[in-house]
Amino acid sequence: MKRHDDPKCGVCATPQFERNNYFYGKQFTVRDLLQEQSYFNDKRYLINRMVLGWGVVCGLEVSWDPRGEKLVVTPGMALDCCGREIVICEDKRLSFDKNDEDCCLEDDQRPEGKFVLCLEYNECHAEPIDLPPAGCDEKGKREYNRIRETYKLRLKPWDEACPKQPPKEVECPDYYKHDALNDGPYPPQSCQSPNVHQFLCGKLKNCPECEGCDCVILATITFPPKQGGGYQDPKQGGGYQDPKQGGGYQDPKQGGGYQDPKQGGGYQDTIVDSCTNRKFVYNNTLLYDLINCYHGDLPHIVDFSWRQYAYPGREMSFDEFLKMIIEGVTVYFDREMAEESLNIHTFLIAYLYRETGTGTYVRKQIPVESILSGKDRDCYKATLYARPDWIKDELETPNSELRADTRYEPGVDVEIILRGSRIWSADGKGLDGEYLADKLPTGNGTQGGDFVDWFRVMPAEEKPKGKSYEGQF
Repeated sequence: MKRHDDPKCGVCATPQFERNNYFYGKQFTVRDLLQEQSYFNDKRYLINRMVLGWGVVCGLEVSWDPRGEKLVVTPGMALDCCGREIVICEDKRLSFDKNDEDCCLEDDQRPEGKFVLCLEYNECHAEPIDLPPAGCDEKGKREYNRIRETYKLRLKPWDEACPKQPPKEVECPDYYKHDALNDGPYPPQSCQSPNVHQFLCGKLKNCPECEGCDCVILATITFPPKQGGGYQDPKQGGGYQDPKQGGGYQDPKQGGGYQDPKQGGGYQDTIVDSCTNRKFVYNNTLLYDLINCYHGDLPHIVDFSWRQYAYPGREMSFDEFLKMIIEGVTVYFDREMAEESLNIHTFLIAYLYRETGTGTYVRKQIPVESILSGKDRDCYKATLYARPDWIKDELETPNSELRADTRYEPGVDVEIILRGSRIWSADGKGLDGEYLADKLPTGNGTQGGDFVDWFRVMPAEEKPKGKSYEGQF
């Protein structure tokens, strides 16, 4: 059976698990009953440390009480690096006065410099029982009816606590990427990139071990150096003297020791950082909240008005295009959107016109009269209306660039773009607009993807008479 203070907590801390085999007539000894407890405890600890990890599960906030000049640790739970559960069920106040029962300093420590507050698993015996002598000329002995699982809170110097500062850099799945500016073989020797499964195979080659100096760090405490009085160096003959003798922890009213911060003394500059060096256990609830915060309930595009005309061949006639522009180009969302985020900078329609002679593509953006948005049944829609004068002078003229451009190829390409990084829902989530493989609703689970689609307007058979819209762009 493994001792509770054994620091070795790797995957093989218990090399082989054995459990009792019950049969009629089996004689139970202390060893058998201890083994029964050990089997289930060690199994649970193994799952805790290898599957859940270790660190703070919840609570255990640390703050500084300037009036009482004590650290205060709130109730909470943690798992240590061996997978053992540590629970604090009421506020714990920690003193730096070695005359106090709740002092968290070691004998040779002084509250100056940088420390970490460590939470450690501990066991103690409870319910003492005095046993009578077992035979003649023997003495009775004391045993304990219970083993109580408890904890210890103590300060460790910064250098001894082994906090990961700065935190260990985690290798991400894109580790294989390289700077394109660097020299390399061309063409590449292989075009295959590692997938997520291959990455995880590499991450799981080794099992995590519990380092000897690991502890559940609740906070980093920084004490300023004291000027005169208060904590004297034991080696200099002062030591931690009786406050009544004028040394050590002096009466605050006499000008030494823990003075009122408002009077210029005491630990008014004590800094408690209960976040930076904390290690967390990412339980299911916390992981859900993280995923939901960044990826949950994102707005998506669920449909658009040009699909009825242009799909599946991504072509529409000029008359259909004219009808759609007059009625307004509409996009449907599955979440209520922030109206101000749908504007001429984020909802864009343009066509690609080729110049005569060079054949160069010129992107011309359709001028917008307004973009109106609002609820429609269980949808939210935004409709873009082009300027009426542009419709009249460009689309209803015989020389329209969109109507009859057949110099290089039949028709003109039209692009529609919604900038997902600048469009958001009413609750502040960015549009998940990536239009992947023509699948609706859009999205890849990430905020801010741009929606891009296109189609070709085929030339009209007849040209109406009208004024040319020349020089407008």
